[in-house]
Amino acid sequence: MKRVAGFVLFWIAVGMVINMLLPNLFIQIVCAVLCVLVGYELYSCK
Repeated sequence: MKRVAGFVLFWIAVGMVINMLLPNLFIQIVCAVLCVLVGYELYSCK
């Protein structure tokens, strides 16, 4: 479980860095929604 938590925290940090580089709020929101949808699909696939 510690490895999963570390993996999640690492990718949250990567996302924060990418978020700082994006130019405006609309692109940040679209990117976040897209990542949530892809993550949900990957998590729930069988």
